[in-house]
Amino acid sequence: MKRHFLLIAASALLTTGAHGRSLEFWTMQLSPQLDGYMQGLIARYEAAHPGTRVKWVDLPWAEMERKVLTAIAAGQAPDVVNLNPQFAAKLAEFGALAEPEQYLTPDQVASYLPAAWAGNRLAGKTFALPWYVTVNLTLHRPSLLRDAGVTAVPRSHAELLAAAPRLAAKGRHAYFPALDGSHPLETLVAMGAPLLDARGCPGFNNADGAAAFGFYRDLYQQRLVPRNVVTEGHRKAVELFVAGEVAMISTGMQFLNFIKTSNAGLYADIDIAPPLARPGVPPNLAVMNLAVPQASGHKQAAFEFAAFVSNADNQLAFARAVPVLPSARASYADPFLSTTPASRDLTDRARALSAALVQHGQVLVPPMRAYSKLRNSFAIQLQSQMLGKQSLPSALQTVTAQWANLLGCKP
Repeated sequence: MKRHFLLIAASALLTTGAHGRSLEFWTMQLSPQLDGYMQGLIARYEAAHPGTRVKWVDLPWAEMERKVLTAIAAGQAPDVVNLNPQFAAKLAEFGALAEPEQYLTPDQVASYLPAAWAGNRLAGKTFALPWYVTVNLTLHRPSLLRDAGVTAVPRSHAELLAAAPRLAAKGRHAYFPALDGSHPLETLVAMGAPLLDARGCPGFNNADGAAAFGFYRDLYQQRLVPRNVVTEGHRKAVELFVAGEVAMISTGMQFLNFIKTSNAGLYADIDIAPPLARPGVPPNLAVMNLAVPQASGHKQAAFEFAAFVSNADNQLAFARAVPVLPSARASYADPFLSTTPASRDLTDRARALSAALVQHGQVLVPPMRAYSKLRNSFAIQLQSQMLGKQSLPSALQTVTAQWANLLGCKP
């Protein structure tokens, strides 16, 4: 009898080991706004996977990278973690993330927008699943443009540069070209200059790259933008737009929700247009992802959960809850995203325009090795020629040489 009891107990332990598992899922700053969505999502997954429990941990944006690095170093990494592609790529360089194609079916891989999937690849390998995406629009103040005699909203950087003197004559600025983050690199590509050539070496030391550098230089040296553009970033751009000192900004539709609830008068004086770009250049996608660390003890289950979180139905529900867009292709068949609204409400129109842009967008600044150093090198040389500390050709040549060295390109 005792032996029979031990066999039953051992069998129970084996069953628990095989089917009773706990997955830890880290996200960035979704609580408390999305507590109901996330708890419902996890409950549905657990109901469909008896014996599996998901522990959700939500962290502030500012703490995520440090916490992830600390957890991986301590051997206590989460099973699934929400990251941005550039930081995830840094982890992938050191082999810290599992490759999705080893755990997902071809049909699952094909269910995502190809551009969003490609935005999570480095050196020919995928390091995460795409989750939600955003795309910038041009938000503008029609009253300010009309007052300056600008009859058509600029659609390219060249058109913006041509309109800027008219706004300057009225004591306002057309634009605030943020220099923080990836904004300058996105502008470079939007103006037609590739970041990298076919060899993976600097691809912008050409006429298009010179035009992008010249765009920033002319705006600054002709006093067509605020002087603090060289020290402030996107946050300042938004602040000046709200204050009526800047007529146009590049930002996502999520900003409109904040304005709608906090400043009804301003909301009524905003309209939208596609992002600034050279004709033929696709809109830029910003992709958030779901990564599975190599240290996870349940990688197959972790990828199953990540695929569940990012499937078409769950991403569509997420997009209904917050102003972001899905990376799942099938989500866009739903009228919520596929139908141009009859409503004249700005938020509805912004969602429809953003959804249309996402479906032919690209990640203009893909994950790159030594990204932080590349970005900083570019920003420093761009600012240097804006301030007149060196000529445009010299700055362009310097950053090209620095990038070539960082990327290991031979002269």
